[in-house]
Amino acid sequence: MDIKCAIPNILDQIIDDGSAEPISIPLALLQDITENFADERKIGQGGFGVVYKGFLQNGYVAVKKLLNSQTIDDGLFYCETNFLMNVKHQNIVRFLGYCANTENIAIKVDGSGKCGKYMYPEIRERLLCFEYISKGSLHNHLTDELRGLEWHTRYQIIKGICDGLQYLHKEKDVVHMDLKPHNILMDDLMIPKITDFGISKHLDGISQAVTGGCHVSLGYCAPEYLLRGQVSFKSDIFSLGVIIIDLVTGRKEDPDTKNVLRRWRHRWNRSATYPPSGYQQVTECIEIAARCVSHDPKKRPYISDIIRQLDELDSTNGHVNGADEPTFSLISPYPWELLDIDPLELHFPFEANKQIPCLLQLSNPGDDYIAFYVQTSSGQYLVEPSKGIVPPQSKSNV
Repeated sequence: MDIKCAIPNILDQIIDDGSAEPISIPLALLQDITENFADERKIGQGGFGVVYKGFLQNGYVAVKKLLNSQTIDDGLFYCETNFLMNVKHQNIVRFLGYCANTENIAIKVDGSGKCGKYMYPEIRERLLCFEYISKGSLHNHLTDELRGLEWHTRYQIIKGICDGLQYLHKEKDVVHMDLKPHNILMDDLMIPKITDFGISKHLDGISQAVTGGCHVSLGYCAPEYLLRGQVSFKSDIFSLGVIIIDLVTGRKEDPDTKNVLRRWRHRWNRSATYPPSGYQQVTECIEIAARCVSHDPKKRPYISDIIRQLDELDSTNGHVNGADEPTFSLISPYPWELLDIDPLELHFPFEANKQIPCLLQLSNPGDDYIAFYVQTSSGQYLVEPSKGIVPPQSKSNV
């Protein structure tokens, strides 16, 4: 049988059969579907390997070729492979198979005389094969509140990541250790899939452990791991908190709940759609994230606590149905808002030595007169009028 013809059928069958177990895949087969790991097939690269897109007869796979194959610790490689072989969850990227290929290739080192001398170095290749996830990483979908993914989609992503993390912590006793948007892939239905377990730690029920070499993703790495190499389930919780802030606001700084809600309300009003429990969900997610990113691991919740809190929120307000429900009136300003501002962001096209005007509309939905004063953070802006009064139930332009 021609080995090149066999590979698409083998992997197609595994993908089609959702219950099929991962297999050992010959190197030649992975070379065939990636055109010998051609540069144009690269779809990602990290500190531990390069990921290639493999073409099958009826779809695609992702092939991760580990870097520095000559110095790979086979114990660590097989430890990761053993873990992946036993992982099955809708929020974890599906593992299809592995390749551990070792060859001794003859290399001529002395061509003099009748008999040349050869060396036979060991050439090692270590590869992992996964389902191909079409929408790329979560990092590609992060935006602020005013654009990008709708709130109900972001909320479902947060819940999916939490479900996957609970599976790792509770059922597998595994700390991911590098949880970040780049390591969360999104499928066609925007279901999150956690991936890249290269430096995960199996705690075997132990609450914490200490590791020597630290591999960190700045911004998402828990401070106790960054400073002391200390690993626990709470390390992942810190990373989760940063990811939740990313998803809710598109920014990493500590969110101001009032401003975040103002921006979401502005978007919902502009689109005339409002998630049934959007206000409560945004508020709850910010509160959860704030506890997750505490510098004291003891103050962070466990993943089961987070899921319980979200489930209670859903049961109180009714399950999110995922659809944009139309509303026929604007959402009223929150209690702390006196004036409604539209737009929340001003965009000035740049032209040298030319003044470019931009209009800001202030609306007073209340029954009282409201005074305003506009303060700028830069001397490059001229505000007219910089202060004034907006009568009840009226609008004023700045």
